[in-house]
Amino acid sequence: MGTRGPSFFHRLLDISRREFSSVVPEFGVAGSRSAEGFLGEGPARPRLKRFGVSDLRRFALLRWLGTFGSVLIMIGGWGAGAMPVVDNTLWDFPIANLMGRMFLTSTVLVFVGIGFLVTAWALMGYFALAGPREHGHGWATAPVMVRTFVAWVIPLGFTAPLFTQDIYSYIAQGAIAARGLNPYQGGPVDLLGVADPLARSVPLVWSHSPSPYGPVAIMGGQVISWLTNENIIAAVFLYRLVSIIGLTLCAWAVIKLARRCGVEASAALWLGVLNPLSLLHLVGGIHNESIMLGLLMVGMEWCFRAFERLLDESPSGSELPSLVSVEPTTSASTLFTRRSILYFVAGVGAICCAIMVKVTSIVALGFVWVTLIRSIHRKHAWLLATVIVESLLVFFVVGLSFASGLGLQWLTVQGGAADIVSWMSITTLLGIFAGFLGSLLGLGDHTEAMTSFIHVVGLAVAALWMVRMLVATYRGRLHPVGGYGVGMLVLVFLFPVVHPWYALWAIIPLAAWANRALFRNTTVIYSIILSFFVLPRGLKLPAWSVTQTYIVAAVSFAVLVALGYFILKVIEVRSPGIVLGHQDPAHTPKAKFSRSTHHKTTKNTDNRDRSRSLR
Repeated sequence: MGTRGPSFFHRLLDISRREFSSVVPEFGVAGSRSAEGFLGEGPARPRLKRFGVSDLRRFALLRWLGTFGSVLIMIGGWGAGAMPVVDNTLWDFPIANLMGRMFLTSTVLVFVGIGFLVTAWALMGYFALAGPREHGHGWATAPVMVRTFVAWVIPLGFTAPLFTQDIYSYIAQGAIAARGLNPYQGGPVDLLGVADPLARSVPLVWSHSPSPYGPVAIMGGQVISWLTNENIIAAVFLYRLVSIIGLTLCAWAVIKLARRCGVEASAALWLGVLNPLSLLHLVGGIHNESIMLGLLMVGMEWCFRAFERLLDESPSGSELPSLVSVEPTTSASTLFTRRSILYFVAGVGAICCAIMVKVTSIVALGFVWVTLIRSIHRKHAWLLATVIVESLLVFFVVGLSFASGLGLQWLTVQGGAADIVSWMSITTLLGIFAGFLGSLLGLGDHTEAMTSFIHVVGLAVAALWMVRMLVATYRGRLHPVGGYGVGMLVLVFLFPVVHPWYALWAIIPLAAWANRALFRNTTVIYSIILSFFVLPRGLKLPAWSVTQTYIVAAVSFAVLVALGYFILKVIEVRSPGIVLGHQDPAHTPKAKFSRSTHHKTTKNTDNRDRSRSLR
C-alpha cells in the first residue's frame, strides 16, 4: 500500500508559508546563521564616494538647518510647552510672557521647528551612512556627528518641558523623599497635600499614584530637591542637564559598541543619538529613559571590555567565536585579569543602577549572563555565571535600595502604568477590539478582562522571544548587543503601555549593531512620523484646533523652505560656489604669473620627482 501524499490543506499551508517568508524579514531559528540579524545582508561598511567641497558645505548647511529648527522649538516651547501651574517665575521673562499669550502660534512654531530638525536629520543620513573611504574615513565621522549633537541640543536645553508633564511628577517625588517620606506609599497629592505648589503641577493621572521608578531615580530627585531648595524652575533645568548627560553617555557607549559590531560609528550616532525622538523626548521632554539608557549602554560596554579577548576574536564582532568546545583555547586565569574583573563589576553595577531607574533594564543582564557563561571554560559554567551575576545583582539592588532609606517596596508598585489606555500598544488595541466584538455579539462588555488577558499573552510571547535571543547569543550566532536590541524591540511592540520614546529602548542599542537598510528605513519613517504625534504641552486639544495647527504648520514650513531655497539660489548666482561649492570656470580668478613663481613651482616639482625616485 503506497504512502499518501500531502493533503491539499498541507500543500496550501506550505505555499502560504513560503510566500509569507519571501516578503517578511527572517531571523531564522535561534542559533542559526541568519540569527546574526541585520549584519548578514551586504557589506558592513559600504564604500564611499569621495566628498568634495560641495558635500562639505551641504553637510554644514544641514547642520545649520537642524540648529535653526532647534531654535524655533526653543522659542515656541516658551509658549506651547508644559509650564508649571503655580510659582512660574518664567513669566517674568519677556519672551516667555509674549509667547505664552499666543498658545496656538507657539504650537505652530514648535511644529515648524520639528519639521526643519527632522528634515536635516533625514538628509544627513546620506553623509552618515556613506561609510569609510578606500583610504581613510568618510567626512561625516563620529566627532563631526558629536559636534552636530551639541549644536542641536544646546537650544533644546533652554526651553520649557515639551510633549509631557511627567517632569513635575519627578520633581514632586524627589521632594517627597527629601522631606523624609516614602514616595512608594502614595501619590504626590496624598503625601504633599493638595495646596502644595509641587503637587499642583503634577498631571492628574499621576497625582494619586505611587512612584513607578526605582530608588536611583528617587535619590537623584532627592539631591535635585536639596540643591534647588524645591524651586520648581531650577529643578526643571537641573533635570534637563541630567538628561543631556545621560544622552551623552549613550553617545560614548554607542560609538564603542558600534566599533565592536563592525558598524560605522557615525551611522550609529546618527540613527540612535541624533534621532529626533531622542532629542525631542529625552532632552525636550526630560524623560528618565535618558539616564536609564546612558547607564545601561555604558554598563554593557564595560562588561564587554571585561570579555574583550572573547569578543574581539571575530574581526567584525558580529559573530562570537565558539567557546563551548571540549578543548578551551583560553584559560580562565588569562581571560579574567584584575582589570577585566573591575570592568565587569562596574558594568553590572551600572546596569543595576539602570534597573533602579526603570525595571525593564533587567533584560540587559540576561545577555551579560550568557556572554559570561561562554567565557568560563569550566564544567557547570552556567551555574558559576548565574551565581556571579545574581550575587552582584542582589548586592547592588538591595544595597542601594536600603542605602536610600526606601527599602524594596519599589518592587511591589511596578505595573501601575498598565491601567492607562495606550493607543500605540498593539495588545491594548486588540483587547479593546475583543471587548467591542463581544458587545457586538451580545456577550457583554468584557473589554477590561480581555485587555488584561491579552496583555499577559503579549508579555508571555515577548518573554519567549527573549529566551530565543538568549539562546542565539549563547550559541555564538548573535552579538549580545543585537540580541538585546531585537529582544527589546519585540518587548516594546507587545508592551501594555507604549509611548513614542519607548522605541528608543530598542533603537539606540540596535543602532550600534543593525546594518540592514530595512531596519534603518523603518526607523527613519517611524521617527519622522512619531515626532509630530504629540502636542508640545502633552495635553489634548479640540479636534479642530489640532487640525488647524497642523495645516498652518505645514504651510508655514513649506513657505520657509521655498524662501530659504530662493535666498540660497540668489546667493549662488551672485557668488558662485559660496553655498554649495560649485565654481564656474569663467568666475575663477586667474593666478598671477611671474618668472619667480614659475621658478619656484618648477623647483618644487623637481624636488618631488627626485623624492619619488628615491623610494
